Amino acid sequence: MSLHIRYVGHATFELWEDGGLSVVIDPFYTGNPRAHGQAPEKVDYVLLTHDHADHVGDMPSLVKKGAKLLTQPETAARYQREASLPQDRLIGMNIGGTYQLAEGIRATMIPALHTSETGAPSGYRIHWKGITLMHLGDTGYFSDLAYWAGDGVDLALVPIGDHFTMGPQQAAKAVALIKPKKVIPMHYATFPILIQDPKPFVEAVEKEAPQTEVAVLSPGDEITL
Repeated sequence: MSLHIRYVGHATFELWEDGGLSVVIDPFYTGNPRAHGQAPEKVDYVLLTHDHADHVGDMPSLVKKGAKLLTQPETAARYQREASLPQDRLIGMNIGGTYQLAEGIRATMIPALHTSETGAPSGYRIHWKGITLMHLGDTGYFSDLAYWAGDGVDLALVPIGDHFTMGPQQAAKAVALIKPKKVIPMHYATFPILIQDPKPFVEAVEKEAPQTEVAVLSPGDEITL
């Protein structure tokens, strides 16, 4: 089994298995100056970390095309009301809860230090048939990341853009807590207010977490685990 992970841009990632499940996290395609390509025609699940516009993005259209949505209950209720989303495709969950997406694939909602108009901001720890990855959502640094990393993380997707989330130095310290085999920086360079260059993060990780490989992806790049 190979898990494919494509960085679309900002905090948007596509995950899929050949001939199997497909997932999009924070599907910000339309209006995203860094997005590579358009939203997929079909995806099995959308995982939403919080309800800011640069993370919700194309979620309503994907759900209307058949995707199921994992998000906070209050956020699910908001978009059922505002976007007329089908209730049977909305899966409300909360921090610490785990949902099985398919056999051998499950997502646990983890906390994030941020804001959200509805529900609590979050990230996800995803177990995909023996592979573990964490998408931290939008967050500041907090020491409990070490707990949520559990017994090992293969890949961490970490915001580094500063201003609204951790900056490069804090993000590197978060990587040191999580101890992933590999980290991909995200949520930077999309807008002028954010950090534009990932190099300070790469250098900080080399100092704070030398055991972790940093993979700086351009929008559209993908890796396989």
